[in-house]
Amino acid sequence: MLTPKAHSRSTELLNDFKTIKVRHPRLIEQEQFLLRAISGHRSYTLINMYGASGVGKSTIIEQVASLVRAPETNPAVFPVVIVQASPEDVGSSARLDYYQQILGQLQHYPAIRDRTKNLQLYNNPGKKRSDPAEWLEVRHAVEYALALLRVKVVFVDEAQHLLASDTARKPTAQLDWLKALTNRTNVLHVLVGNFDLYECCHLNGQAVRRMRDQHFPRYHLDTQKECEEFVGALKSLLESVPLAVDMPALLKSWHWFGEWSVGCVGILGDWIVETVDALWGEGETTLTIEALTRHALQPDQRARLEMEARTGENRVARAKTKSELELQQLLSPSAPDTQLTQTNPGARSTNGRGRKGDRIERAPSRDEVGENGNISPPCKCPGSGQVLDLDAHRFTQSAVVHVQCSVCGSVRKGTLKKDQITFPPHEKLRGRSTHTGSRWLKQEGEWKMASPEHR
Repeated sequence: MLTPKAHSRSTELLNDFKTIKVRHPRLIEQEQFLLRAISGHRSYTLINMYGASGVGKSTIIEQVASLVRAPETNPAVFPVVIVQASPEDVGSSARLDYYQQILGQLQHYPAIRDRTKNLQLYNNPGKKRSDPAEWLEVRHAVEYALALLRVKVVFVDEAQHLLASDTARKPTAQLDWLKALTNRTNVLHVLVGNFDLYECCHLNGQAVRRMRDQHFPRYHLDTQKECEEFVGALKSLLESVPLAVDMPALLKSWHWFGEWSVGCVGILGDWIVETVDALWGEGETTLTIEALTRHALQPDQRARLEMEARTGENRVARAKTKSELELQQLLSPSAPDTQLTQTNPGARSTNGRGRKGDRIERAPSRDEVGENGNISPPCKCPGSGQVLDLDAHRFTQSAVVHVQCSVCGSVRKGTLKKDQITFPPHEKLRGRSTHTGSRWLKQEGEWKMASPEHR
């Protein structure tokens, strides 16, 4: 039987464990990036941080906000504002919610209270919001508050909801509005959300120029480095458990922990904390695999999270690959000499009447004569349509969809069909591949992921 003092100490340990946030390599990497962006010189005012559910995005907001606030001793300065976007608010409603949350957090400053006491949109959010002058007043109040209190950064959690446009506006309306606001205030906005956020942030070329993408990745269990980092995070969590723990036995099951947490430390932490809390309430003193199994995600929950993570990662990978291909096409040399080009001299139109601007001519060129005039057809690579011995599970677990042909070195998207990866038909590469992204490469009889710098 525990004494009151011992019981109080044990309860304190449990409460501390419930709020524990493990520092692991992925989290530290994001933290350092954000701190550099907030305090250093930058030409952009928007950061798009996206990742899978449970990876730790909300945790990074709290930790960075705390680190930015800590050194500030001037009570007249409010360096960080955190906005929580709502899926119920779309378009103009989302903007008003954004304005109200910022002004609401700053109401303890007399100057802000004075500025907002007569704002109809702020004080009566339910009234009809059609007067442009009232919208302008509340926007100016927000800009005034951000400047007066020297706000350095505004975090927007679940930001994909803030950027969702209503049907009456064009898709880029919300992004255009936010870009204009950040341009006027020069306050960094960190948009944090799921993979939908990536697509929302790439609808407008001007906004992209003022924005930086930052992927917050989960841990994939097909590379040694990431496995080691995940095991380190798991060990840190288990070391903090206020119950008896058979550390070697639990660490042997690290792959099981990785699969059932979908590689996300946030999910892993919630899982272990929930299990420990339940065992504590039951009077148990040891954390076991059996107890963890009872409190693990249900198979349908895990399947949904895994599916959403993989789909999001593959969507982003495909979008980046498409952008790379489009850029290569835009920067490629001019079309072949045999291409038909349109010229301005007058000619007959298709309806038989002469009209300027309709004539079609070949581009100026010199025709080949003799035997060289017969251009040999392209040679099809023997690797076309080849079924690869690349493990389908490893392929789908990663966000890398490109594979390098082991015959000619050409890089193409692998095709997954019936748990088999097939290399698509292609012409034999004459020269060097222009692909600059990551890819699957077979070396010494084993498939490996090659980084962009591995040429």
